[in-house]
Amino acid sequence: MRILVTGGIGLIGSACCELFLKEGHEVISVDNNTRESLFGDKGNNKANIKENDFFKSRKLELVDGDIRDKELMSTLVKKADAIVHLAAQPSHPKSLKIPIEDFQINAFGTVQLLELARQLNPKIPFAFMSTNKVYGDYPNFFSYKIMGKRYENVVMDSFNEELPVDRCGHTPFGASKLAADIYTQEYAINYGLKTATFRGGCLTGKNSRAVEMHGYLPYIIKCALTKKKYYIYGGGYRVRDQIHSSDVASALYEFIKKPKPSNIGIYGKSYNLGGERQNSISIFETIDAIKAKTGILLDFEEAPERESDHLWWISDMSKFRNDYPSWRITKDLDYIFNEIIDYFIKTLKLSVKLKEIDYFKKKKR
Repeated sequence: MRILVTGGIGLIGSACCELFLKEGHEVISVDNNTRESLFGDKGNNKANIKENDFFKSRKLELVDGDIRDKELMSTLVKKADAIVHLAAQPSHPKSLKIPIEDFQINAFGTVQLLELARQLNPKIPFAFMSTNKVYGDYPNFFSYKIMGKRYENVVMDSFNEELPVDRCGHTPFGASKLAADIYTQEYAINYGLKTATFRGGCLTGKNSRAVEMHGYLPYIIKCALTKKKYYIYGGGYRVRDQIHSSDVASALYEFIKKPKPSNIGIYGKSYNLGGERQNSISIFETIDAIKAKTGILLDFEEAPERESDHLWWISDMSKFRNDYPSWRITKDLDYIFNEIIDYFIKTLKLSVKLKEIDYFKKKKR
Protein backbone atom coordinates (compact mmCIF):
# COMPACT_ATOMS: atom_id res chain seq x y z
CA MET A 1 0.00 0.00 0.00
CA ARG A 2 1.19 3.54 -0.81
CA ILE A 3 0.02 5.93 1.91
CA LEU A 4 -0.13 9.70 1.46
CA VAL A 5 0.55 11.52 4.73
CA THR A 6 -0.02 15.27 4.85
CA GLY A 7 1.98 17.04 7.55
CA GLY A 8 4.33 14.08 7.37
CA ILE A 9 7.31 15.58 9.20
CA GLY A 10 5.34 16.78 12.23
CA LEU A 11 4.67 15.02 15.53
CA ILE A 12 1.93 12.67 14.33
CA GLY A 13 3.17 12.65 10.75
CA SER A 14 6.60 11.36 11.73
CA ALA A 15 5.01 8.67 13.92
CA CYS A 16 2.79 7.62 11.01
CA CYS A 17 5.70 7.52 8.57
CA GLU A 18 7.71 5.40 10.98
CA LEU A 19 4.86 2.94 11.59
CA PHE A 20 3.77 2.61 7.98
CA LEU A 21 7.33 2.04 6.80
CA LYS A 22 7.87 -0.54 9.54
CA GLU A 23 4.74 -2.36 8.33
CA GLY A 24 6.23 -2.57 4.83
CA HIS A 25 4.28 0.19 3.07
CA GLU A 26 5.44 2.97 0.78
CA VAL A 27 4.84 6.47 2.13
CA ILE A 28 4.50 9.87 0.49
CA SER A 29 4.98 12.69 3.00
CA VAL A 30 3.92 16.18 1.93
CA ASP A 31 4.83 19.02 4.27
CA ASN A 32 6.02 22.60 3.75
CA ASN A 33 7.04 23.06 7.40
CA THR A 34 4.37 25.69 8.04
CA ARG A 35 4.98 25.16 11.75
CA GLU A 36 8.26 27.06 11.47
CA SER A 37 6.60 30.04 9.78
CA LEU A 38 3.84 30.02 12.39
CA PHE A 39 5.95 29.59 15.52
CA GLY A 40 9.53 30.45 14.59
CA ASP A 41 12.69 28.37 14.56
CA LYS A 42 11.78 26.49 17.75
CA GLY A 43 8.79 25.08 15.90
CA ASN A 44 10.89 23.84 12.98
CA ASN A 45 9.73 20.33 12.10
CA LYS A 46 12.69 19.70 9.81
CA ALA A 47 14.63 18.76 12.94
CA ASN A 48 12.57 15.54 12.92
CA ILE A 49 14.06 14.61 9.54
CA LYS A 50 17.59 15.03 10.90
CA GLU A 51 16.95 13.11 14.11
CA ASN A 52 14.99 10.11 12.81
CA ASP A 53 16.69 7.60 10.52
CA PHE A 54 13.46 6.25 9.02
CA PHE A 55 13.20 9.46 7.00
CA LYS A 56 16.13 8.09 4.95
CA SER A 57 14.12 5.07 3.81
CA ARG A 58 13.95 4.46 0.07
CA LYS A 59 10.26 3.68 0.50
CA LEU A 60 9.60 7.23 1.72
CA GLU A 61 9.06 10.10 -0.71
CA LEU A 62 9.52 13.47 0.99
CA VAL A 63 7.64 16.24 -0.80
CA ASP A 64 8.17 19.85 0.25
CA GLY A 65 4.80 21.26 -0.68
CA ASP A 66 1.63 23.03 0.43
CA ILE A 67 -1.62 21.06 0.74
CA ARG A 68 -3.39 24.05 -0.84
CA ASP A 69 -1.42 23.50 -4.08
CA LYS A 70 -4.10 21.83 -6.21
CA GLU A 71 -1.79 20.67 -8.99
CA LEU A 72 0.68 19.08 -6.60
CA MET A 73 -1.97 17.39 -4.49
CA SER A 74 -3.75 16.07 -7.58
CA THR A 75 -0.59 14.24 -8.58
CA LEU A 76 -0.09 12.80 -5.11
CA VAL A 77 -3.72 11.75 -4.59
CA LYS A 78 -3.69 9.80 -7.86
CA LYS A 79 -0.75 7.71 -6.59
CA ALA A 80 -2.17 6.97 -3.13
CA ASP A 81 -3.85 3.84 -1.79
CA ALA A 82 -4.81 5.66 1.42
CA ILE A 83 -4.73 9.22 2.74
CA VAL A 84 -3.87 10.25 6.30
CA HIS A 85 -4.54 13.98 6.51
CA LEU A 86 -2.67 15.61 9.40
CA ALA A 87 -1.52 18.98 8.04
CA ALA A 88 -2.99 21.89 9.99
CA GLN A 89 -2.64 25.23 11.70
CA PRO A 90 -2.91 23.77 15.23
CA SER A 91 -3.04 26.69 17.67
CA HIS A 92 -6.00 28.43 19.39
CA PRO A 93 -4.15 31.70 20.15
CA LYS A 94 -2.40 31.80 16.77
CA SER A 95 -5.71 31.41 14.95
CA LEU A 96 -6.99 34.58 16.60
CA LYS A 97 -4.13 36.47 14.96
CA ILE A 98 -4.39 34.84 11.51
CA PRO A 99 -8.03 33.75 11.04
CA ILE A 100 -7.95 33.84 7.23
CA GLU A 101 -4.80 31.72 6.93
CA ASP A 102 -6.14 29.41 9.64
CA PHE A 103 -9.29 28.87 7.54
CA GLN A 104 -7.33 28.41 4.32
CA ILE A 105 -5.13 25.71 5.81
CA ASN A 106 -7.59 23.85 8.02
CA ALA A 107 -10.93 24.19 6.23
CA PHE A 108 -10.15 24.91 2.57
CA GLY A 109 -7.10 22.63 2.51
CA THR A 110 -9.19 19.74 3.81
CA VAL A 111 -12.16 20.32 1.49
CA GLN A 112 -9.89 20.55 -1.55
CA LEU A 113 -8.16 17.31 -0.57
CA LEU A 114 -11.52 15.59 -0.13
CA GLU A 115 -12.68 16.85 -3.51
CA LEU A 116 -9.51 15.64 -5.21
CA ALA A 117 -10.00 12.24 -3.61
CA ARG A 118 -13.61 12.19 -4.83
CA GLN A 119 -12.62 13.09 -8.38
CA LEU A 120 -9.39 11.13 -8.74
CA ASN A 121 -9.30 8.26 -6.24
CA PRO A 122 -12.67 7.81 -4.50
CA LYS A 123 -12.31 4.23 -3.24
CA ILE A 124 -9.36 4.72 -0.89
CA PRO A 125 -9.64 5.27 2.89
CA PHE A 126 -9.30 8.86 4.10
CA ALA A 127 -8.38 9.47 7.76
CA PHE A 128 -8.63 13.05 8.99
CA MET A 129 -6.95 14.23 12.18
CA SER A 130 -9.54 16.50 13.74
CA THR A 131 -9.45 17.80 17.33
CA ASN A 132 -11.49 17.79 20.50
CA LYS A 133 -11.69 21.57 20.01
CA VAL A 134 -14.59 20.92 17.62
CA TYR A 135 -16.61 20.74 20.84
CA GLY A 136 -15.59 24.33 21.60
CA ASP A 137 -15.81 25.28 25.26
CA TYR A 138 -18.96 23.21 25.77
CA PRO A 139 -17.06 20.92 28.20
CA ASN A 140 -16.78 23.93 30.51
CA PHE A 141 -20.56 24.00 31.00
CA PHE A 142 -20.38 20.94 33.26
CA SER A 143 -19.90 21.04 37.04
CA TYR A 144 -16.39 20.52 38.41
CA LYS A 145 -14.87 20.24 41.83
CA ILE A 146 -11.26 20.37 42.96
CA MET A 147 -9.95 17.00 44.10
CA GLY A 148 -6.34 17.13 45.22
CA LYS A 149 -4.49 19.04 42.52
CA ARG A 150 -6.99 18.62 39.70
CA TYR A 151 -10.51 19.35 38.59
CA GLU A 152 -12.90 16.41 38.40
CA ASN A 153 -16.14 16.33 36.45
CA VAL A 154 -19.02 15.86 38.86
CA VAL A 155 -21.29 14.37 36.18
CA MET A 156 -19.17 12.41 33.70
CA ASP A 157 -16.05 10.23 33.80
CA SER A 158 -15.09 11.17 30.23
CA PHE A 159 -16.51 12.75 27.06
CA ASN A 160 -17.82 10.76 24.10
CA GLU A 161 -18.79 11.88 20.59
CA GLU A 162 -22.32 12.87 21.63
CA LEU A 163 -21.03 16.10 23.18
CA PRO A 164 -22.57 19.06 21.26
CA VAL A 165 -20.39 21.06 18.89
CA ASP A 166 -22.41 24.30 18.85
CA ARG A 167 -23.90 26.88 21.27
CA CYS A 168 -20.39 27.54 22.60
CA GLY A 169 -17.15 29.37 21.79
CA HIS A 170 -14.51 27.85 19.51
CA THR A 171 -11.91 30.42 18.34
CA PRO A 172 -11.13 30.45 14.59
CA PHE A 173 -9.04 27.28 15.05
CA GLY A 174 -11.92 25.33 16.56
CA ALA A 175 -14.29 26.66 13.89
CA SER A 176 -12.01 25.80 10.96
CA LYS A 177 -11.34 22.30 12.28
CA LEU A 178 -15.04 21.76 12.91
CA ALA A 179 -15.79 22.79 9.32
CA ALA A 180 -13.17 20.34 8.06
CA ASP A 181 -14.48 17.63 10.39
CA ILE A 182 -18.05 17.99 9.13
CA TYR A 183 -16.98 18.18 5.49
CA THR A 184 -15.07 14.93 5.97
CA GLN A 185 -18.24 13.32 7.26
CA GLU A 186 -20.34 14.81 4.44
CA TYR A 187 -18.02 13.47 1.75
CA ALA A 188 -18.78 10.02 3.12
CA ILE A 189 -22.52 10.59 3.45
CA ASN A 190 -23.05 12.31 0.08
CA TYR A 191 -20.28 10.89 -2.10
CA GLY A 192 -19.50 7.54 -0.52
CA LEU A 193 -15.87 8.21 0.43
CA LYS A 194 -14.40 5.96 3.12
CA THR A 195 -13.62 8.69 5.63
CA ALA A 196 -13.23 8.95 9.38
CA THR A 197 -12.43 11.88 11.66
CA PHE A 198 -10.25 11.52 14.75
CA ARG A 199 -10.87 14.15 17.41
CA GLY A 200 -7.56 14.24 19.19
CA GLY A 201 -6.94 15.44 22.72
CA CYS A 202 -3.38 16.25 23.85
CA LEU A 203 -1.15 14.51 21.32
CA THR A 204 2.39 14.34 22.58
CA GLY A 205 5.90 12.92 22.24
CA LYS A 206 9.51 14.00 21.79
CA ASN A 207 9.02 15.05 18.14
CA SER A 208 6.51 17.75 19.10
CA ARG A 209 8.67 20.87 18.44
CA ALA A 210 6.54 22.40 21.16
CA VAL A 211 6.14 26.12 21.72
CA GLU A 212 4.06 28.15 24.15
CA MET A 213 1.15 28.35 21.71
CA HIS A 214 1.04 24.61 21.00
CA GLY A 215 2.45 21.45 22.55
CA TYR A 216 1.63 21.60 26.25
CA LEU A 217 3.53 18.71 27.83
CA PRO A 218 6.89 18.94 26.00
CA TYR A 219 6.82 22.71 26.39
CA ILE A 220 6.23 22.73 30.15
CA ILE A 221 8.94 20.08 30.61
CA LYS A 222 11.37 22.10 28.50
CA CYS A 223 10.62 25.23 30.54
CA ALA A 224 11.40 23.37 33.76
CA LEU A 225 14.63 21.85 32.47
CA THR A 226 15.90 25.14 31.03
CA LYS A 227 14.75 27.23 34.04
CA LYS A 228 12.35 29.28 31.92
CA LYS A 229 9.25 30.74 33.53
CA TYR A 230 6.04 28.97 32.54
CA TYR A 231 2.74 30.83 32.34
CA ILE A 232 -0.32 28.92 33.54
CA TYR A 233 -3.26 30.30 31.60
CA GLY A 234 -6.46 29.99 33.61
CA GLY A 235 -5.21 27.93 36.54
CA GLY A 236 -3.30 24.74 37.22
CA TYR A 237 -6.20 22.44 38.07
CA ARG A 238 -7.02 22.00 34.36
CA VAL A 239 -6.88 18.40 33.16
CA ARG A 240 -5.83 16.90 29.82
CA ASP A 241 -5.43 13.29 28.72
CA GLN A 242 -2.09 12.67 27.05
CA ILE A 243 -1.67 10.22 24.16
CA HIS A 244 1.70 9.38 22.63
CA SER A 245 2.14 10.01 18.91
CA SER A 246 2.88 6.33 18.26
CA ASP A 247 -0.48 5.33 19.74
CA VAL A 248 -2.20 7.93 17.56
CA ALA A 249 -0.44 6.52 14.51
CA SER A 250 -1.51 2.97 15.35
CA ALA A 251 -5.16 4.08 15.70
CA LEU A 252 -5.06 5.76 12.28
CA TYR A 253 -3.44 2.64 10.85
CA GLU A 254 -6.21 0.43 12.20
CA PHE A 255 -8.72 2.52 10.29
CA ILE A 256 -6.95 2.68 6.93
CA LYS A 257 -6.36 -1.08 7.04
CA LYS A 258 -10.09 -1.71 7.50
CA PRO A 259 -12.48 1.24 7.36
CA LYS A 260 -15.66 0.54 9.31
CA PRO A 261 -19.02 1.85 8.05
CA SER A 262 -22.03 2.45 10.25
CA ASN A 263 -24.79 -0.12 10.68
CA ILE A 264 -26.49 1.24 7.57
CA GLY A 265 -23.35 1.00 5.46
CA ILE A 266 -22.28 4.66 5.49
CA TYR A 267 -18.73 5.75 6.33
CA GLY A 268 -17.76 9.08 7.89
CA LYS A 269 -17.56 8.09 11.55
CA SER A 270 -16.10 10.47 14.11
CA TYR A 271 -13.92 9.09 16.91
CA ASN A 272 -12.59 10.74 20.06
CA LEU A 273 -8.90 9.96 20.41
CA GLY A 274 -6.93 10.56 23.59
CA GLY A 275 -5.06 9.09 26.52
CA GLU A 276 -8.27 8.41 28.46
CA ARG A 277 -8.41 8.53 32.26
CA GLN A 278 -5.28 6.41 32.68
CA ASN A 279 -3.18 9.12 31.00
CA SER A 280 -5.00 12.16 32.36
CA ILE A 281 -3.09 14.80 34.31
CA SER A 282 -3.51 18.37 35.52
CA ILE A 283 -0.96 21.18 35.21
CA PHE A 284 -0.24 21.09 38.95
CA GLU A 285 0.18 17.29 38.79
CA THR A 286 2.54 17.77 35.85
CA ILE A 287 4.66 20.15 37.91
CA ASP A 288 4.88 17.57 40.71
CA ALA A 289 5.81 14.80 38.27
CA ILE A 290 8.61 16.87 36.74
CA LYS A 291 10.00 17.58 40.20
CA ALA A 292 9.82 13.89 41.17
CA LYS A 293 11.63 12.81 38.01
CA THR A 294 14.26 15.58 37.82
CA GLY A 295 14.38 17.33 41.18
CA ILE A 296 13.48 20.61 39.44
CA LEU A 297 10.62 22.78 40.65
CA LEU A 298 9.08 24.70 37.76
CA ASP A 299 9.11 28.49 37.95
CA PHE A 300 5.57 29.46 36.99
CA GLU A 301 3.20 32.40 37.05
CA GLU A 302 -0.58 32.55 36.82
CA ALA A 303 -1.95 34.21 33.67
CA PRO A 304 -5.43 35.03 32.29
CA GLU A 305 -7.49 32.24 30.79
CA ARG A 306 -7.15 31.61 27.05
CA GLU A 307 -10.19 31.90 24.81
CA SER A 308 -12.42 28.79 24.70
CA ASP A 309 -9.86 26.68 26.57
CA HIS A 310 -11.08 23.49 28.21
CA LEU A 311 -11.17 23.28 31.99
CA TRP A 312 -11.13 19.49 31.82
CA TRP A 313 -10.89 16.94 29.06
CA ILE A 314 -10.74 13.15 29.24
CA SER A 315 -11.57 11.19 26.08
CA ASP A 316 -14.06 8.35 25.97
CA MET A 317 -12.75 6.01 23.27
CA SER A 318 -15.46 3.36 23.59
CA LYS A 319 -16.70 3.97 20.05
CA PHE A 320 -13.27 3.41 18.49
CA ARG A 321 -12.54 0.41 20.72
CA ASN A 322 -15.82 -1.20 19.71
CA ASP A 323 -14.80 -0.97 16.05
CA TYR A 324 -11.13 -1.85 16.62
CA PRO A 325 -10.93 -3.98 19.79
CA SER A 326 -7.29 -5.01 19.26
CA TRP A 327 -6.05 -1.40 19.54
CA ARG A 328 -4.71 -0.27 22.90
CA ILE A 329 -2.67 2.50 24.50
CA THR A 330 0.91 1.26 24.80
CA LYS A 331 2.65 4.36 26.23
CA ASP A 332 1.71 5.37 29.78
CA LEU A 333 2.49 8.65 31.50
CA ASP A 334 5.77 7.37 32.94
CA TYR A 335 6.98 6.43 29.45
CA ILE A 336 5.83 9.74 27.97
CA PHE A 337 7.50 11.87 30.68
CA ASN A 338 10.71 9.83 30.59
CA GLU A 339 10.98 10.02 26.80
CA ILE A 340 10.48 13.78 26.66
CA ILE A 341 12.76 14.55 29.62
CA ASP A 342 15.51 12.28 28.30
CA TYR A 343 15.21 13.83 24.84
CA PHE A 344 15.70 17.37 26.10
CA ILE A 345 18.55 16.38 28.41
CA LYS A 346 20.42 14.84 25.47
CA THR A 347 19.64 17.36 22.73
CA LEU A 348 20.09 20.44 24.92
CA LYS A 349 23.10 18.84 26.69
CA LEU A 350 21.76 19.61 30.15
CA SER A 351 23.41 18.60 33.41
CA VAL A 352 20.13 17.19 34.68
CA LYS A 353 19.63 13.54 35.60
CA LEU A 354 16.40 11.67 34.98
CA LYS A 355 15.45 9.59 38.00
CA GLU A 356 14.51 6.07 36.94
CA ILE A 357 11.26 5.87 38.89
CA ASP A 358 7.77 4.79 37.89
CA TYR A 359 6.22 7.85 39.44
CA PHE A 360 2.67 7.39 38.19
CA LYS A 361 2.55 3.65 38.83
CA LYS A 362 3.75 4.34 42.38
CA LYS A 363 1.01 6.95 42.91
CA LYS A 364 -1.67 4.44 41.91
CA ARG A 365 -0.58 1.87 44.49
